[in-house]
Amino acid sequence: MDLKKARSYLKQHGWLANTPSAFADALLARCTFGTAERGQCPYQLGNPTDGLRGIVSGGFAFEIAPHERGPHLAHIFRPGFWFGELELFAGVPKIAMITATRPSVFLHLDQQAFTDLVTENPGAWRWIGLLASQHLELALGVIDDGSLREPGRRIAALLLRLADVRNCDNPHDPRPELDITQSDLAHLATVSRATIVAHLDELEQLGLIARSYGRLTLVDPAALRARVVDYAEG
Repeated sequence: MDLKKARSYLKQHGWLANTPSAFADALLARCTFGTAERGQCPYQLGNPTDGLRGIVSGGFAFEIAPHERGPHLAHIFRPGFWFGELELFAGVPKIAMITATRPSVFLHLDQQAFTDLVTENPGAWRWIGLLASQHLELALGVIDDGSLREPGRRIAALLLRLADVRNCDNPHDPRPELDITQSDLAHLATVSRATIVAHLDELEQLGLIARSYGRLTLVDPAALRARVVDYAEG
């Protein structure tokens, strides 16, 4: 994929698809092309902030260490996802470790390009605020799903959230694939590894997921969402 195609993709998917065309074009025109191989970390915890990044293809593990633990996995960033705005707002070092889970492509709006963009168009801050509000909405969903008491329901909701199909299907990715281990899922769902394995076995037997080494595919996201509702009503 070249820079032109990468810009076109991000204009039509994720955050920028919900902003005015002129703003999206102005931002994307200032972006540079970047790649990361599996295991590479283009965003290192504690390093100085250096702008925004938008994922074009592949995926990234989002690892945090806000207190005495970590870094540990908190979420998976998928194509169309942008990150880095919190550090720009607050003027703080990077708060996360972001590692490619497979060969990935991203666009980078560096700090100077970002400064130029908002200097020329102060109204651009509104759309950066939209990005921050989308991430706040995601965080609230994480908190809400984490409070589900039934482990099976909590695990199903977690899988949907990680695949970015918590509330609706993605027509561009009808069978989303997650680069994640059973140990990571157990950590995120706050259950034992034996519990996560038992529930994944059941979901696979029902044809809702498929597993391979280090990966998990959501075969039928709509049916998995229905299962979350069934748990709530049961």
